[in-house]
Amino acid sequence: HRLLVVETVLIIDTVLGKCECGYSVQGQGTYTNAFEADFFHQDGIANDGNWDVSGYPQLYKDSISMQYSLDNVISNPVPGSLGDPGLQLFVRGYTGSGAVRTAELATKRVDMHYGSYRAAIKSTAVSGTCGAMFWMRDGAQDDNNKQEIDFEILSYEDTDASPQRKIHTVLHGGSGGGENVPNVPFRPSDGYHEYRFDWSPGKVSFYVDGQLVQERTDLVPTVPGRIILNHWSHGQYYWEKGPPEKDAVMTVAYVKAYFNTTTPAPRCIDPGAKDAICEVPDQLGPVSPQTPTTFLTDVNLISGNGGSVNPVNPTTTSAAGPVSTNPAPGKISPDNKCGGNEGFTCLNGPAGDCCSGSGYWYVRKCSPVFQY
Repeated sequence: HRLLVVETVLIIDTVLGKCECGYSVQGQGTYTNAFEADFFHQDGIANDGNWDVSGYPQLYKDSISMQYSLDNVISNPVPGSLGDPGLQLFVRGYTGSGAVRTAELATKRVDMHYGSYRAAIKSTAVSGTCGAMFWMRDGAQDDNNKQEIDFEILSYEDTDASPQRKIHTVLHGGSGGGENVPNVPFRPSDGYHEYRFDWSPGKVSFYVDGQLVQERTDLVPTVPGRIILNHWSHGQYYWEKGPPEKDAVMTVAYVKAYFNTTTPAPRCIDPGAKDAICEVPDQLGPVSPQTPTTFLTDVNLISGNGGSVNPVNPTTTSAAGPVSTNPAPGKISPDNKCGGNEGFTCLNGPAGDCCSGSGYWYVRKCSPVFQY
């Protein structure tokens, strides 16, 4: 069943042609690919074919070891019955022995190159952890070939007593690394804030809630890699000052990436056509489940799947669910089947948001290009 679903998505990419010539980021240019994950509305990260959830130990000689586990990565969609809605990444309270239980996930695709990368994150107020959203070169690395672009949040710095709240930006460019510590006018645990970096040849620009906070022209990576989200602690006093004494959770609302790839697929037919290039809006200010957020891919096209790299109709999601800004044409299906010679759609129909005579179903939208 999964193979059929993937093939169907590719049909949408070809026929609809939405954003087929790329995604335009103001001040940066146009990128060929998009990857988006709407964790406010996703249930079931374990079934998401776009991410690998880590489940390995990380051992240290001079500090406490860590154990990444699927059990510490929990989907909690709106309205959020388990606390803050979104994808929750836990560092469990340390008992004094054994490894610290931590959380991490990474994109399966490893060909993500120059682009604009964003994540809306609410960090923890529990002292003793490091929460991060970053891009990293795929494969084995050491100090001589490491390539990485990071946003990192140290929870011990997130207190009312802190005179300045800090966000750590880190670069590794293959011949060393460097860190900067821009200040932000909020506690990172107070709400969901968008952390973004725009990566181009010779420069990385860091943004928080749409505001530029740092630019770097040294140590800029040059090779492709993947997006990683993690929340961890190994007890190092010089860094995260942990581990925490009680459970700490970092919650992710979304991930968005607009980028070029090292394995491009030619699909741009007419760059001058309507909607051939989609403009990527800036996120100015904090994010919340009640504030609509624009996605340029159908992030929930496949059931249980929070990411997409195929351009379809842009949608806006909120706590009440998505509203299509470009509804699919066609008449409401009378028999719960999509497509056919009449181009039937199930969107807004009595059968729910999607249906299929073959037994497959798709969340929120059913395009008339499906043929059953």
